[in-house]
Amino acid sequence: ETCNSSSELPSGLLTLQQGLMRSCNPYFWNIGWDLFTNLDRGTDIANMARAFGLGSVTGIEQIEEEAGQILDPTSEIDAVNQAIGQGDVQVTPLQVATFMAAIANGGTLYRPQLIEEIKPVEGDSKLVFRPEANGTLLLRKENLDILREALLMVTQNPKGTAAFNLRGLQFDVAGKTGTAESGSGKSHAWFAGYTLNEE
Repeated sequence: ETCNSSSELPSGLLTLQQGLMRSCNPYFWNIGWDLFTNLDRGTDIANMARAFGLGSVTGIEQIEEEAGQILDPTSEIDAVNQAIGQGDVQVTPLQVATFMAAIANGGTLYRPQLIEEIKPVEGDSKLVFRPEANGTLLLRKENLDILREALLMVTQNPKGTAAFNLRGLQFDVAGKTGTAESGSGKSHAWFAGYTLNEE
């Protein structure tokens, strides 16, 4: 696939990792279009998004949360928009943070928790909240590794969309830039990611 925009020269053929690294909308538009029109798999992107926890509450307690929205596309335009997270797609920052944590930890979606333990000033913990798995990402290990490498390319490759903004940090970061739009006014740029542990 190729990536062109009005502000840059054509980039030539790209791999999936390079498409993610460059945040190349045409690359993913084509995937959405092909799945919907040519392969009769128009709900694949919506199904994968839901498997990543998008479009449903995370299960966090103590605070109210919205479910967001992942609909099955009913037209080519819906499918193309959904392929880049636009159109009717609605996600919360907590949902994105939860699936990013799952990518980082090897594939487990955990219920977010606000409290780790309750403990007196002196003495042992009175109550410890253990992590609770909500599910597992539907990715084979080799595909998860490819995705993790692509998210690292976003921040470390000179053509990555976050390389300039995250330069000079004393630790490695992997992640993805994105744009949130409300349908009116200016869009909002955001970044979701994780740091890499030294092993």
